[in-house]
Amino acid sequence: VLPGSSRPLSGTGVGPAQVGFDPSGSSLVVTEKNTNRIDVFAVGSGGYASAPVVSPSAGQTPFGFAFNQHGVLIVSEAFGGGVDASAVSSYTLGTNGTLSVVSASVPTTETSACWIAVTNNGKFAYAANTGSASVTGYRVDKASLSILDAAGKTGNTGNTPIDAAVSRNSQFLYTLTAGSHEITAFSVRQNDGSLTPVSGASGLPVGTVGLAAK
Repeated sequence: VLPGSSRPLSGTGVGPAQVGFDPSGSSLVVTEKNTNRIDVFAVGSGGYASAPVVSPSAGQTPFGFAFNQHGVLIVSEAFGGGVDASAVSSYTLGTNGTLSVVSASVPTTETSACWIAVTNNGKFAYAANTGSASVTGYRVDKASLSILDAAGKTGNTGNTPIDAAVSRNSQFLYTLTAGSHEITAFSVRQNDGSLTPVSGASGLPVGTVGLAAK
């Protein structure tokens, strides 16, 4: 533990959802689902963070996020769990920690988009929709998002997907589906981002959380 390294978010009761670094490791990001804000902390070489630079989220209930290899921040928006109301937004990160919206709240047409996974070439992003047992795919063109399937369902998962990860070679996408205690798996078509179901894993212990892929 770094002594004196604790830093506040934008206030109390903000409902932090995810924390993570940008690809350079010089910025730390936190989404606040209760305030519809996103905090960015500059991180020095000694590991200490600055005070947060607070930006408004493009949509309601910012939740999970991921950066692609070009430093584009892609954030899911659960919109309070409203039926078929979820969306995904993209941002560029300025040197001063401010966020600039590129694509604002591109709809998933699904419910409770909570987690984001991005292919390693940065071309495709996937939102795991916890309330719809589905995955919504997006094409990432520079920093702009466009949905892969107009209906919103690029893939169907088991019940209640609560995390998502892409393999290191970007050949496979995995979701941890808490409701059915399994890992749902897809192969990722590299030219268009479409998903094909493949064998996953079942019989996970009740309460399993978190997912990482190699």
